[in-house]
Amino acid sequence: MISQKDREIIRNLAGQYAELAVLESQKTVAKNWGRLNALDATAKPTIMLDQLPWHELDINGELTCQCQDAALREIELPLRQTLYKYRHFKGDMVLPPFLTYPKVFTDSGNGITIGERTDETGHEGAETHLFVDQFPDEAALDKLHNCTIQYDEMATRKQQQLYQDLIGDIIPLRPSGVMIWAGLWDWIVFCRGAEKVLWSFYDEPELMHKLMKKLVSVYMNMVDQYEAQNLLQAGPGTICHCMETYVDENKWYDIDQNHIKTSDCWISGAAQIFSEISPAMHDEFEIEYMKPLYDRFGWVNYGCCDPLDKKIDIVSKLNTVRTISASPWTDVARQAQAMGNRYTMARKPNPAYVATGYPDIDAIKKEIRETLAACTRSNTPVTFILKDITTVNRRPQCLTEWYELVKAEIENY
Repeated sequence: MISQKDREIIRNLAGQYAELAVLESQKTVAKNWGRLNALDATAKPTIMLDQLPWHELDINGELTCQCQDAALREIELPLRQTLYKYRHFKGDMVLPPFLTYPKVFTDSGNGITIGERTDETGHEGAETHLFVDQFPDEAALDKLHNCTIQYDEMATRKQQQLYQDLIGDIIPLRPSGVMIWAGLWDWIVFCRGAEKVLWSFYDEPELMHKLMKKLVSVYMNMVDQYEAQNLLQAGPGTICHCMETYVDENKWYDIDQNHIKTSDCWISGAAQIFSEISPAMHDEFEIEYMKPLYDRFGWVNYGCCDPLDKKIDIVSKLNTVRTISASPWTDVARQAQAMGNRYTMARKPNPAYVATGYPDIDAIKKEIRETLAACTRSNTPVTFILKDITTVNRRPQCLTEWYELVKAEIENY
């Protein structure tokens, strides 16, 4: 039984969201994203902040959940986080004029348990870990198998009813599905350890080829099941690796929400372990295997923290790639020149410039100006996405200050 107090808390937050979501400015921002993602270089560069150190940001109680019911806190916290971002560093986030409830499903797993760690004595509290190799030889590949995805219609209806009873009279509701992250090499690193993976490209390349071939097959089967059971996510309100997915193209507007196909969706992925590996090996072990998967999707957002300025030619083999990441370690001029107006640049400013809690003003301005200049010369659409923010030294206003700095640089360029 939901208490009246808990009900009022959720309804109040939903009401605040609903008031913001119908503002005309939301339509304007969404339209600009549509132009940007449709490769219109005259679209205003956008700003997003994501992957935040939430544990450091609640200094005034805005993020403190007040509901007593644990299930309602799972609704409450995302609403509080969304409203917090909008108030303090909204950037170009879009609040669609609806809220979502989750489609519920089960996943049997693929036979591999990642995250098993070796003795980490002396590494307590570290953000990185030492992993046990789950694939020490080819025989171990037999453990990897297809998963079984099973949509739970009854549980989904219960979620729908819960949301409808709470806030259905305040704001429209829609079911939400899965946005695919295809960072298969990240998963392999978690299964084997980074050092082991890097050595294996030289010491046991055949094992790596066989692992990748089988893993892609398992992943393709999983995507087939998502698609068959209408568990994918696409259209307004969908975020793909920290960026909005509005696209001013007919196929985006024609998405049938009652049966979302892979061709309706964005997909994101990366091979971050390849940061210091040659383009030829990146092509051999990643692009050639992943291309059939990526090409099933309508739009690809490729890359993360890995520098790709020397690899645009191999990334371009992905037929539907639309956005390519430019990490803090990228030669942004070289990457913009290689991309031209064929792709949108997802520029990832350096989060180290906010780590002390006080923005490194000169470094931030230099980074943004160099990017704007490079993209202007090459006619490359660009979005700035500050992410992977481990700390702001418990001074959340630092993020507001970073946003205002970048906003001013864009407006004054």
